[in-house]
Amino acid sequence: MILPLFCFGSLMDEDVLTCVLGECPASRIVIEPAIFVDYRRARLPHESYPMLVPEADSIVEGVLLCGLNKKDLDRSVFFEGEEYELSPCQVKLADETCAEALFFDEGIMPLPETEAWDYKLWATQHKDYMLRQSRVYMSLNGKMSAAEADVHWQTYVE
Repeated sequence: MILPLFCFGSLMDEDVLTCVLGECPASRIVIEPAIFVDYRRARLPHESYPMLVPEADSIVEGVLLCGLNKKDLDRSVFFEGEEYELSPCQVKLADETCAEALFFDEGIMPLPETEAWDYKLWATQHKDYMLRQSRVYMSLNGKMSAAEADVHWQTYVE
């Protein structure tokens, strides 16, 4: 059984999630709000996407993807690249119950900016570019490793 995936950044966006999974997630995946306690979301240096940073008494609102299969998880791992590590966590659901889940931990990420990452700001300022970039990147899934594909991510220009 694959644990649900807690998403806190661009994977909260249905268009990006569809690009990553290769199909519309609403057809078979349950998406529900969830909260990750004692972390904050911070923007990565020179990037439009976030990472989570441990911080007592903080919360991160995100979504829980339930019903992922191995292919979905593999595509998500490819999308996130080598910088993130898939780690276990516990999140709170809307009904105040707790659920075991997975999330993409900072792994080998550089220190984040002090600036908080904001989903609405990302959606208005960066989503279109990231979606085009993600389509190119995900087209490389199965053709090369995430490390090899990362070169294409870094050099993609509009």
